[in-house]
Amino acid sequence: MGRDEIQSLREEIRVVTEEIIRGIARRRQLAERLGEIKRALGLDPVDLDAESELRSQVVNAAKEIGLDPETAQRMLSLLIQDAILVQQPKTKPKITHMDIFRRAKQLEISGEKIYHLEVGEPDLGAPARVAEALSWAALNGFAAYGEAKGRPELRGAIRELLRERTGVDVSEDQIVVTPGGRFAVYLAAASTLMPGDQAVVIDPSWPLYKQVIEMMHARSLVVHSTLEDGWRPRQDVLDKFLKQKPRVVFINYPNNPTGITLRRNELEELVEDIGRTDAYIVSDEVYMDYCFTDFTSTLEMGYEKTIMINSFSKSWGMTGYRIGYLVASREIADRAARILSQLITCVPEFIQMASIKAIEDRETPKRYGDIMRRRIEMVCRELDKIGATYVKPNGGMYVFPKIGGEGFDSAEFALNLLETARVAVAPGTAFGNYPEYIRISVGLGEEDLRKGLRMLAESLQKTR
Repeated sequence: MGRDEIQSLREEIRVVTEEIIRGIARRRQLAERLGEIKRALGLDPVDLDAESELRSQVVNAAKEIGLDPETAQRMLSLLIQDAILVQQPKTKPKITHMDIFRRAKQLEISGEKIYHLEVGEPDLGAPARVAEALSWAALNGFAAYGEAKGRPELRGAIRELLRERTGVDVSEDQIVVTPGGRFAVYLAAASTLMPGDQAVVIDPSWPLYKQVIEMMHARSLVVHSTLEDGWRPRQDVLDKFLKQKPRVVFINYPNNPTGITLRRNELEELVEDIGRTDAYIVSDEVYMDYCFTDFTSTLEMGYEKTIMINSFSKSWGMTGYRIGYLVASREIADRAARILSQLITCVPEFIQMASIKAIEDRETPKRYGDIMRRRIEMVCRELDKIGATYVKPNGGMYVFPKIGGEGFDSAEFALNLLETARVAVAPGTAFGNYPEYIRISVGLGEEDLRKGLRMLAESLQKTR
């Protein structure tokens, strides 16, 4: 035992590491050939049955040699992800709703009038008393470093709001105040996912879910839902993905972009199915107050591994204030707070004080929800006139109509619509494999919304 043995062990480790790298290269060559055959036969690169068989084999092998099966599974997930990547045909980058938004802003800067039907930003704005509270707080010393989880007064107000809305009493220690709903989604992923983990996303979905999964070097398992099924995932398809033992399942109701929500019994069944896998549920509920039917929060299901996301952006029109929150178990909340403190310290205190004032106002969320409902009904009437196919939303601030047939490219259509008619819509491909669809946001006032829809209809007539 000594330096000679250290050197000998290091040399052996180098040899083994090189063997692993060469093995990965050989595996990739085999995957590329497999991909060529699959494409020739018209098969999908992802074969969940084959993956399940391989996972069982790897778990058994890990147990035999004394390797932690979970570690082996994570390594296998990275290898599978690499294999799928090399098997997929090379495609040009997808155009997202934010690409359309950026181009629209460029045109606006040059003096053009743009009808924004692409972004999920209500034109309603924050109540005056909220802006006044923010100014008062900034001028009266509420501008120092604070607790990473947020000011106790705000977390207490959120706790009381949730108890009133859902009947669930959470601890203030389970609440983390975040700079917007986006950051809450990021924290949920960062607090639960490790490289090689898997997470289920139900398409069509807000692109951020897959983006944060990728940021964690984890893998998205995408459940494709359809208009014909009312945008609800088929049970047999969902079961197949849940059998892959995902670490996290992302859900979002009322949904962006479809506007559907789940009945209580449907949510109960979904949570029960996920619970059998012991996965975390990240439930994005930012459109809670834009629900046009009875809303049921995932918190009401009593599943301990739930992470609920919410925001002040929609309910009180506080989009630019950048404040939201997550609710989770004490363990996950503590983990999320540590990450938040390392990145931004805390949400500015004066914004938190303004948010307390917002929560005191229970009427504005109801009024804003009614406005969104009326606008969606108006959009649906206009879509009916042109024969578009869609599921009528019962929540949210979007409609997701099918406007083309096979071979239609909604991204190309959206760009052309913006350049020729100065109307911005989000292509369906931003939310999954939905090239025949577009997402229409009702964030505009009714007059501009109606004008934008009229020009959209005129452009569609030209493509038919």
